[in-house]
Amino acid sequence: MTRVSLNVSAETFAESRAVLPWCPAGHPALGNIALPKPGSGDTLGWVSVLPRDYDSDPERFLSDEKFPHDNVHPYVAARFAKAGARRVLDVGGGNGNLARLLPGLSMNCLLIDLSPAMLSLAPRPAVRADGSRLPVTDVCVDAVAALYTLYHYADPRAPIREARRVLRPGGLFAACSPNRDSHPEIAPVLPRWGARSTFDGEDAGAIVASVFSAPGDRVEVERWDDPLVTLWAVGHAAGFLRVHGMSDAEAAATASTLDLPLTLTMRGCFVYATKAP
Repeated sequence: MTRVSLNVSAETFAESRAVLPWCPAGHPALGNIALPKPGSGDTLGWVSVLPRDYDSDPERFLSDEKFPHDNVHPYVAARFAKAGARRVLDVGGGNGNLARLLPGLSMNCLLIDLSPAMLSLAPRPAVRADGSRLPVTDVCVDAVAALYTLYHYADPRAPIREARRVLRPGGLFAACSPNRDSHPEIAPVLPRWGARSTFDGEDAGAIVASVFSAPGDRVEVERWDDPLVTLWAVGHAAGFLRVHGMSDAEAAATASTLDLPLTLTMRGCFVYATKAP
């Protein structure tokens, strides 16, 4: 896999400002931000912060592309377009699944992520930054996405507060997360199945509403609970298990024991929050 080196403090950040002038030059250097150790999973009592292993094991995340399934990103892109968004932040945007869709819908997007490995694959402009300290000014964007990322924060309200800070009045925030009881058909083979994280689908709406709580703010939860993924072959099943934390060897061995094809019931939700006009 080709890796493109990034000079975030100069080249990439300057590039972002050239395309998106609302990204200020005075944002603190990332080196001053305390980050979790790669691959670590901090624990708050019985609630787990899911580990950020995108640099130590990028293929785990990229295995998502190895099995056929519905994708959340076109739905969020369409929702932003319907809301009339033009300036978008994609927080925790990874390799750019959402960001690649937005220019075709007349939106400018700045992708923000902590992982150099993911940023090397992402479309430009992209900045290495922490979602709890967004490198943009107040009230300057039309929409903020935080898709499948808020469970990496010990307190997901911190990046949600930042999202609300940078949104213009009437701006739209979008988040999503799986439920703890998603894909129950393979619960017996997933050791962490059912474990609680800091931002699960069951709790996501209430967490977002605790931040978008000013008069005039609106929060909407759209849930899914449907047979959305079918694992047709061992390769598909191994890719799915890899995404859910197994090593290559574990995923391949476990996939070979499954009765395929196997349809999985996927459960989770979108949360859309609109900042008061």
